[in-house]
Amino acid sequence: MGMIIAIVAILGGCFVAVVNRLLAHKERMAMIEAKRPKIVLQLPDAPGLEHDDLTDQILAACKAKGIDVDLELEERPKQLL
Repeated sequence: MGMIIAIVAILGGCFVAVVNRLLAHKERMAMIEAKRPKIVLQLPDAPGLEHDDLTDQILAACKAKGIDVDLELEERPKQLL
């Protein structure tokens, strides 16, 4: 009986250690993400939401400076006149 309790205690301790490590990692990644700047570029109106020369130049300049870019093209909401 004592052996089973010891095994359960060891497994419980390992589980707590793993969960603690995962939560610490998640918190550290959230801190890194919070420090990462969020930049929104407003490009001139285009007929479609496709890559164009200006977008390619911006991505190339960012890559040359070592900036990691996540590009999301969003359609701008229509303005009411």
